Amino acid sequence: MSMNTKTVKAPKAEKKTSGKSGTQTNMWTGRFASGMAQSMVDLSFSLHFDSELIEEDIEGSIGHGKGLVESGVLTKAEYKKICDGLKTILDDYHAGKNLWQPSDEDIHMAVERVLTERIGALGKKIHTGRSRNDQVCTDFKLYMRHRAAEIRALEVELMDVVLDLSKKYFGKLMPGYTHLQQAQPIYFSHYLMSMFFAVSRDVKRLDNFLELHSQLPLGSGAMAGSAFPYQRALVAKELGFKDVSPNSIDAVSHRDMMLEFNADLAIIANTMSRYAEDFVNWSTSEFGFLTLHDAFSSGSSMMPQKKNPDSMELIRGKSGRMLGNFSAMYTLVKGAPLSYSRDLQEDKEPVFDSVHNVKVILRVMKEALETARFNFDKMQAKMLPALLATDLADLLVEAGVPFRDAHHVVGSLVGEAARSGKEFTELSDESWAAAGVPDVQKMKKTLTFEYSVSRRNIEGGTGPKSVKQQFAKAEALLKKFKASVAKKR
Repeated sequence: MSMNTKTVKAPKAEKKTSGKSGTQTNMWTGRFASGMAQSMVDLSFSLHFDSELIEEDIEGSIGHGKGLVESGVLTKAEYKKICDGLKTILDDYHAGKNLWQPSDEDIHMAVERVLTERIGALGKKIHTGRSRNDQVCTDFKLYMRHRAAEIRALEVELMDVVLDLSKKYFGKLMPGYTHLQQAQPIYFSHYLMSMFFAVSRDVKRLDNFLELHSQLPLGSGAMAGSAFPYQRALVAKELGFKDVSPNSIDAVSHRDMMLEFNADLAIIANTMSRYAEDFVNWSTSEFGFLTLHDAFSSGSSMMPQKKNPDSMELIRGKSGRMLGNFSAMYTLVKGAPLSYSRDLQEDKEPVFDSVHNVKVILRVMKEALETARFNFDKMQAKMLPALLATDLADLLVEAGVPFRDAHHVVGSLVGEAARSGKEFTELSDESWAAAGVPDVQKMKKTLTFEYSVSRRNIEGGTGPKSVKQQFAKAEALLKKFKASVAKKR
């Protein structure tokens, strides 16, 4: 059962409650002689952010109800009435109706209250055999599994665009960089394919995440397991889980799923950030390799000539936020005792924030690349002869010169050229010969950018055959990913 989330902010709890007598009614107040102090309400209530889980909460309750039917707690007629009531709540929520009251502590209690108001005392049965501990874990697990599948689909769309661009511009040369210094000639397609394969690993991480965290927590109760003859396997199948959690304490205690999901999202953002950094540089007048579409740029409030690569700068900036969310989650759970403590209420906002931002980042990167103009004339104009220094060293090795000696010979030529304000290829034949280069004329004629890339057909290299092999591997991988995206949907 998969639903599309439409986020509607729930109001913050504002009902004033006396810490002495209290007027607030909660599902758990039988034990207490007074209601919460207003300051405690402000600290404790979470509906204003966990309403994001409404679809998963209702989905989880529908699945839970099916288990209660099999256990004899609900009749089929009662179950249908509960399901119909839950669906009307979701419909009204998406229609923008204000369903919540200031006394609603969280989304789980709010939904149960509205359900009971609509269908009567029958609504009170839905929580039978269930604690908020296993309910929340189930809802959040469903949420992360749904969002992981959506993010995965966005990554596959980005990979599709990157592969298309790589094929479209196959054969275009550009300088490759290390330390932001020109290093060796490469095909532009080779650069783009590095993004394709980096994103493919991000997809695989999400696949591993979905496989690893496919156990249903419901039935674990508060921490010791439900006392009802609850059909956990049936509910797991209904909710799309492969199995049930084998230990109730583990199921309600640990937040490794949230940690892993936040880490995966931080890695995705980091992948995008590194390419965004390059694209910011490429957009400068000093490089001029890339012109972003106006739709993904902005201007200056003062300088009319400016066109700023804001889309890439924001992608780069938000990646730090994703790391912050992971750090917040790690800090939250590292000292929380088993099995449950209220600290764990704070595990949701870091995930929600990372999900929203990563989805936007991936959409913007895809659309910005689709509409960008790559300036290949400037790429080639910027290519310096020094890019061929490694190729000269390789040619010397092939002529029988030991590599370290060849490295020294070429280094001495580059140094001499730098001191004289020339490129090493502009030095005289006599200088080359004096440095120890044999057959100078042949060597100079051989050294071209095209020759350089043509030598690198090793698997994974920038040579034309190698890049075409990368295309073939990418096509097979993309076909597999697309098939599994369709299956997950």
